Amino acid sequence: MAEPSKRQRLSHINSSSQTSSKSLPSIFTDSQDEGLEGEGRFVEGSILRITMKNFLTYDYSVVHPGPNLNMIVGANGTGKSSIVCAICLCLAGKTAVLGRGDKVGLYVKRGCKKGHVEIELYKRGGNVVIFREIHAENNQSLWMLNDRQCSQKAVEEEVKALRIQVSNLCQFLPQEKVGEFAKMSKIELLEATEKSVGPPEMYEYHCELKNFRNKERELENVVKEKASFLEKAKQRNERNKHDVNRYYEKKRHLDVIELLEKKKPWVEYETTRKELEGVKKERDEARKQLSSLKQTQAPMVKKIQQIDEQLKPTEAQIKDKVTNQRLEAVALDRRDNELLAEKKGLSELKGKKRQLEQKISTKQDSLKQMEQNIIDLTKIEEETKRKNCSCKFTPCHRVPR
Repeated sequence: MAEPSKRQRLSHINSSSQTSSKSLPSIFTDSQDEGLEGEGRFVEGSILRITMKNFLTYDYSVVHPGPNLNMIVGANGTGKSSIVCAICLCLAGKTAVLGRGDKVGLYVKRGCKKGHVEIELYKRGGNVVIFREIHAENNQSLWMLNDRQCSQKAVEEEVKALRIQVSNLCQFLPQEKVGEFAKMSKIELLEATEKSVGPPEMYEYHCELKNFRNKERELENVVKEKASFLEKAKQRNERNKHDVNRYYEKKRHLDVIELLEKKKPWVEYETTRKELEGVKKERDEARKQLSSLKQTQAPMVKKIQQIDEQLKPTEAQIKDKVTNQRLEAVALDRRDNELLAEKKGLSELKGKKRQLEQKISTKQDSLKQMEQNIIDLTKIEEETKRKNCSCKFTPCHRVPR
């Protein structure tokens, strides 16, 4: 299996104290037979074989783990950690999981251009063989799954299907990660344990429970905020209740004022109409008084006219007598006295006539003023009617208290 010029490192399982007396070929053969006989006890995903070539300290080595607990014992530098690295890298693990070299090419044995690792996993219905060839120059890898070339993603999916988690410290713990494992919190250990030993949906349920708990806390905070807001709103509502009552009272008063403002033109119209009726009555009374005064003064005016007619010939006779009968002084003086008396009476009549004319003139002026007032009131009435028509207001004789 190995080149004659190279030293082979063989791993085996010490099942009893009798193996110390056997030779190396017989030990290797017995370990293989024991693995085949105990294959029925392997769980799905167990490692049946690990083959390493030009990998770290190994030129070529094959390891056959048993179905139960396996222990690798050896001095420092004999390659115990190399087997751990081979398991991780061949199962599509990241170099960061090992905590050693960050480039996969560093795991090829020094002086070699390439190396490979092959692992056989137990699976019902046919074992799974994963092969990884590592190139040191360009840090590239060649993957094969059951002797068929494939991608790293296909290997990751196959490993995931067998529930192998090399990134889970509760399932795969390199010695470089022991300190990191010791620093894990209880929550992290619980999650890692769930991923390692529980069914796949256990961790999902746990994550859902955490999400539900977070949502519950958020809802509790929201409820507290809403309750606080409600309490503040109630207090604010109580403070504003008095203002609201005052607002509605003010609104009622404004509505009453608006109604009264609408009724104001009708009240003004009614007042003006009543004033107009009173003025019309006064005008009619004045007309009646004027007609009665005219009737009363008619005989007096007629008498005055008659006297004026009578005075005209008398005055002509007086002139004639003054010019023609100067000699008849005594008789004329007597006649003059009579005429003076008559003139005096006439002057009195003329004075009464003037007084009557003044009264008539005053009454006529008053009548004209009344007629002008009537015209003004008629205009006011028409303007008021136009305003009422423009407001489209139905008259109401009742004014609300």
